[in-house]
Amino acid sequence: MDREDLADHFEWFADWCDGGTSPLYERLARGVADDPDLLDLAAEAPEGRSPSHLLFASVHYLLLSGRDTPLADYYPTVADDPLDPEGSDPFPAFREFCLSNADDIRKLSKRRRTQTNSVRRCAALFPAFEEVSRRASRGRTGRTRASRGNSREPLALVEIGPSAGLNLLWDRYEYDYGEAGRYGDPDSPVRIESSVREGRPPFPDELPPVASRVGVDLDPLDVTDDEDARWLRSLVWPEHDDRHRLLRAALDVARERPPDLREGDALEQLPEVVAEIPDDRPVCLFDTQVRYQLDEVDRERLDDLIAELGADRRLYVLSGDEASDEYEQAIDLTLTAAGDGRTERVAVYQQHGEWIAWDGR
Repeated sequence: MDREDLADHFEWFADWCDGGTSPLYERLARGVADDPDLLDLAAEAPEGRSPSHLLFASVHYLLLSGRDTPLADYYPTVADDPLDPEGSDPFPAFREFCLSNADDIRKLSKRRRTQTNSVRRCAALFPAFEEVSRRASRGRTGRTRASRGNSREPLALVEIGPSAGLNLLWDRYEYDYGEAGRYGDPDSPVRIESSVREGRPPFPDELPPVASRVGVDLDPLDVTDDEDARWLRSLVWPEHDDRHRLLRAALDVARERPPDLREGDALEQLPEVVAEIPDDRPVCLFDTQVRYQLDEVDRERLDDLIAELGADRRLYVLSGDEASDEYEQAIDLTLTAAGDGRTERVAVYQQHGEWIAWDGR
């Protein structure tokens, strides 16, 4: 990416932050777009990774590590009484910090990836797993309605691109959908608040049973490692207090029983992971924000692999993708019964799970 394209990238990022999402990052991104030195620093991010996300996350990581700098006064995650970036320009302090810590920023940008683990996406995954569980049990029994509770077949969960695997632990959380009710574990320190914008999600009286859970990631993050946990925190924008609170709570839950994460390319690892699961057990393969990172060739390779894996066993696939224009900042959640080639939209949700719209039938 040349300097002009990189400047456009940071202007795009600033527009994304506009409207109150992150006033701090909006000001900083517009400053970077006009600064040749910082554009050159951001340009050192590996190809295929977002330079803006990596630059801002790397700076945030260093601040969370305790770096003493005037820039920290603008970050709610570090300062008790942060300065307003709209009342006091944070860019001079940001520029000085980046240039003074350029070597550390380069190392982080080259070592790390954008691996945000948005726990609130479980607000959409939870009813989607229930839908899969019902269909899997209906397929076994032939009944028009699946049995409820633990009489159903337990699912074997496999996540592509799990980051730290926090969404694999969805059944250890509590869910509050306002008027649509509360579900899950009432004693969990993780309470995910959302709302139902449209439709009637299949919320169960008892959570669908889970037999196993495995994640495959190019660079999985270890919830028991302080540096990995700090990187997860650094990827969450500084002003997003609720997301930071949920992340800390989810990390505490995960550390009690860390998820099983495998390092490697999913296109190479999935056959072995699925082969470990008993043939008669329904497999639910899922991802949230992975496919947009794949080029057309790798998407086709992934689809072909899924079709092959599901040719002779029950394989259900929940896959996140871009949503329609009607739901800006949202992701499609689709369910595929592999082997017969049918794909249908199950839900659309705000990218951080603030609301869901159920389309399942």
